[in-house]
Amino acid sequence: MAIIGGLDIHRRQLTFDYVDMATGGVVRGRVAPGDRPHLAAWLTRFAGVEDVSFAVEAGTGWRYVAEEMRRAGVRPELAQPADTAVLRGPRRKAKTDRADAKLLRDALAAGRIPQCYVPPSHVLECRALLEAYQDLRREHTAWIQRIHAVLFHHGVPASRPASSAPTPGAGRRCRRPTRT
Repeated sequence: MAIIGGLDIHRRQLTFDYVDMATGGVVRGRVAPGDRPHLAAWLTRFAGVEDVSFAVEAGTGWRYVAEEMRRAGVRPELAQPADTAVLRGPRRKAKTDRADAKLLRDALAAGRIPQCYVPPSHVLECRALLEAYQDLRREHTAWIQRIHAVLFHHGVPASRPASSAPTPGAGRRCRRPTRT
């Protein structure tokens, strides 16, 4: 491999640590802000370089990072976050972004990346749509509950939804048998 690296993803920055296997030179730094345009600009440094791989934890934000890497000809290796934490071992020092990026780089170089399954893109799109739908349903329910609470606070009588079952005994009448 020509270049092996690790990339620690956060909302504000992406911390990288990579080594050029031909020269042995190590490069560390940050891409800030950690968004798609800045990452794409940073990845241009690997244009024309063959066999570039970066290990990335499959946590929040991995998807756009992997997409941009593939677009730039860089091979992303997604690592399972829980298994990566096991590789780290017990903490003796404070965990830092630089240490995480180096750990990912070293694990990739040693062939010890705990691989993470990545579904096809159409499945990822469906999941994103379903998650958005579920979020909207939860918010809708929360707003309805808030409205009901405010109305109850002001003493407005509760209305019964049309779909709910009638209360026991409602609508029953005592009928006396008629004599003819």
